[in-house]
Amino acid sequence: MSKASPRVPRLTIGLPVYDGERYLPQTLSCLLGQTFGDFELIVCDNASSDGTSDICRHFASRDPRIRYVRNARNLGAIPNFNRAVDLGRTPFFKWAAHDDLYDPTYLAECMEILDREPQVVLAHSDSAFIGEDGAEFAWDRVTATYVDPLTGVHQRPDCRDIGSSASSVKRFWQVLSGALWGTHMFGVIRRRALDQTHLLENFVSSDRALLAELALLGRFQACDKRLFKKRFHRQVSWALNQQELRGFLSTADKAYSRRARQMRAFFGAPSGKPISSAEKLACTGMVALHCAKVLGQAATMKDARNAAMARVWRHDKPATSAPGAE
Repeated sequence: MSKASPRVPRLTIGLPVYDGERYLPQTLSCLLGQTFGDFELIVCDNASSDGTSDICRHFASRDPRIRYVRNARNLGAIPNFNRAVDLGRTPFFKWAAHDDLYDPTYLAECMEILDREPQVVLAHSDSAFIGEDGAEFAWDRVTATYVDPLTGVHQRPDCRDIGSSASSVKRFWQVLSGALWGTHMFGVIRRRALDQTHLLENFVSSDRALLAELALLGRFQACDKRLFKKRFHRQVSWALNQQELRGFLSTADKAYSRRARQMRAFFGAPSGKPISSAEKLACTGMVALHCAKVLGQAATMKDARNAAMARVWRHDKPATSAPGAE
């Protein structure tokens, strides 16, 4: 008698990590404590040099849903994120950063949306911003922003309605113009839609290009609750300088033009998508407009202001390890 094949769960959670020992235990506990439990959790360890491996093996020994995979060498963040997708085998997929947190009902709320709405390709929730200690930033009701406790800067989370329009062209523009933090990427995604994208390409902000592709394939929808907590800390990617970012993204890559790769990905997003020629032309015009906007931001030194804010987060904080690639 042949041995029955193991049952395939409904959802894969892909968790790429590099030297994540400080926050990883809390995130793993958070995910394993979800009220929706029909998932496999694939941890892709990018050749960590700290206690990440021991933490993962400990959790895996206690919960059979965890599949721990350790890379022989550091692949860089982008290849490691994509490897988590390649290892998945379920009809739904979700990326999870090793440092973010979730309400226990996050997965259940997202899966309920996807089961109810077959045209929705990505389900997520409102997000909150938290610091290194897990404490939520103060919320300013007047400006609808979180107040960064270190810089005093008011940070506006991505609108939960991004990608929710019935029009594919409008969804595409919503992502281009409004997906600043990329938090939607950490929602639950239909695998059949994800397989029709280029996944994450090797440049800064490639998450927005991926979301733009997904937006052309179907709607995004959020539950009316704040269930996702994005963590700010000194090792987070937005706090790295350009040299560190290149190592973070891919340790094997050569020098490249970040803007050129961004434009190529955005202009190429409509290719092969189930939209009309007129809609593809409209998307091309939107990308051109977006590129002009980005160049204008560079001219007004927005990048320099963001870098100054990042330096505050990194100032006088103990370095647990050099910035690395998840």
